[in-house]
Amino acid sequence: MFSFPEGFLWGASLSAHQAAGGNFASDWWRWEQRPGRIRDGATSARAAGHFEQFERDFALAGALGHNAHLLSIAWSRVQPAADRFDDAALAHYGRVLDTLVGAGIEPVCALHCVATPAWFAQQGGWTNPRSPGLFAQYARRILADHAGKCRWWIPIYEPLHGLNMAYVERVWPPASRNLCRAVRALRNMARAHLAAYGAIHEARADALVGVAIRGRRFRPEDPDNAWDLRVARRETHRCCHGFLRAVRKICASSRTGAGPISSVADFLGVGYCGIETIRFAPLKPFALFAEVLHEKQGATPDAEGFRALLDELAAYGLPMLITGNGIATGNDAARCEYILGDLAVVQGALGAGVDVRGYIYRSLLDQFEWHEGYRTRFGLVHVDRETLARTPNPSAYLYKDICEHGGVRRGAVAKFCPEWGNGKNSSGD
Repeated sequence: MFSFPEGFLWGASLSAHQAAGGNFASDWWRWEQRPGRIRDGATSARAAGHFEQFERDFALAGALGHNAHLLSIAWSRVQPAADRFDDAALAHYGRVLDTLVGAGIEPVCALHCVATPAWFAQQGGWTNPRSPGLFAQYARRILADHAGKCRWWIPIYEPLHGLNMAYVERVWPPASRNLCRAVRALRNMARAHLAAYGAIHEARADALVGVAIRGRRFRPEDPDNAWDLRVARRETHRCCHGFLRAVRKICASSRTGAGPISSVADFLGVGYCGIETIRFAPLKPFALFAEVLHEKQGATPDAEGFRALLDELAAYGLPMLITGNGIATGNDAARCEYILGDLAVVQGALGAGVDVRGYIYRSLLDQFEWHEGYRTRFGLVHVDRETLARTPNPSAYLYKDICEHGGVRRGAVAKFCPEWGNGKNSSGD
């Protein structure tokens, strides 16, 4: 039906805090302890048990045809106190990377994904003017041991999305209404990215260092309401371009002066949530006068918006890696349709000259989904909450066929997602 370039990266992701369990020195572990903060009342104590089972999980990923894997390192495990790095944790991540490389799976490593060390949060987190330097110190310690084991690096995974959840929607720590602090945090995260970019390239000359964004698209609740339309447009642009804009502004204020984004990033990691409904909320200044209607209808798959995002981001002149696309559903047939729809968009973008290097599905396993707990499941592989047994869903086998053949075959579609094959595909033979 359609194929992808040779050398295209195929894989899935796992987040350290969400999948590994036992991240007890983090701000998120403390956040989870107060009733009501996690919607199903769960905690990440066990998560998916990936910390102990990473070798089996990567063997499973290899058996499912993956040639790439996006992982994150738990900063709070590596540096549980401001004045101490944990040698055992550093060695653990060395084994993790060695296992991936030994299995022929290309690691894509995020140095930070959402959860920070508790000591860092107690010092003000990303609002602390010292935070970029503290992050750079941590990054250099990781790189001293592991730079040679990984070429693809993401300093901070989806930074603006984390700030949105913490300061606008306020369902992640610190759940603050202070938007001035949010702006300060954004600028410091941009500075931290720049510091890590330099450190990574010092440690490994051929490294590829990316900025990962979570793109969102909003439709107005009332298309005829000018204010709904304005907040929809504003929030769409802010979520898709806000962190890149912050990085460029920090560059412009530095001694070296402004430069293209390609001077501080080698690729863009792209995640797309889908389309969400939003309305103007004049009584919610701390939410930027906007209300996202999560409970009425959450994000829904949106091929048009995904393609528009890829086309917009292509203007930055950087190659892209899809790093955050996934669907939370108990209906695996819907997951099959989602993957096929996504890949049809990517294939169309490639045909139009957009440089996409790979597709990494979110996520390999069902894992702890932050404030949602375990009630939402993104995984290609089902994880039993009692036993932590892994059972690949049919979507995992559809994706395996795609990974192994470098494209979508008509027979695989007929087997796993016949409805999509009969009418939802617009590609050729």
